[in-house]
Amino acid sequence: MRLYLVRHPRPCDSVRLCYGRRDVAVAPATVVEAAGAVREAIPPAVLHAAPIYSSPSTRALELARALAAPREPRVDENLREMGFGAWEGLMWDAIPRAEIDAWAADVWGYRAGGDESAAMVRERWQRFCASLRAAPPAPEMIAVTHSGLIRVALVSTGLLGEEGFPRAPIEYASVHPIEVSA
Repeated sequence: MRLYLVRHPRPCDSVRLCYGRRDVAVAPATVVEAAGAVREAIPPAVLHAAPIYSSPSTRALELARALAAPREPRVDENLREMGFGAWEGLMWDAIPRAEIDAWAADVWGYRAGGDESAAMVRERWQRFCASLRAAPPAPEMIAVTHSGLIRVALVSTGLLGEEGFPRAPIEYASVHPIEVSA
C-alpha cells in the first residue's frame, strides 16, 4: 500500500515556538496555498479516490478537509504530533539547555517535556499502520500529519536512519510517499 504522508501548513505565529500538540491556528490563505502544493505532488486520481486520514489537530484537519472535499477525512488520534508536555507553548530557546541536551542524547527514550519519546510515537505509528491493514483494502492513501510522526514513519520504513530523526527537514505542506506492507 502506498501512503502519502503530508505535513500540515505553517501555523500562524509559530517561529521558534515549541507547539507540539498545542492547537495553533493556520491562516485560511495558507491552507489554500498548502492544498495547491499538495495537489501538485500527489496524482489527481489518488486525491480523488484515496481515503484521506488526518491528525485531529486543526492545522492538519483543515488541510485534510481541503484535500478531501466534498468527502470528509477520517480523523485518527495516532496521527497526532509528538507530545512535548511542559515544553509546549515555550520558545525553543526558553527550554532549559540541560533538557534539550538530554533529549538529543536519547531522542528515542527521553520523554520531551515529560510527555512522549520518539519510541512512543513509533508505537502510535505502528497502531496506525495496523488499522490501515485492518481496513478495506486501498492501494493508495493519504495522511495529513506532523513532522515528528513523519520522521518516525521514515525511520520505521528504512528511508531515514535513526540518527537522522531529529534533523531531517520536513517542510510544511511537503509530501512523503512511503510503502506500508499489507
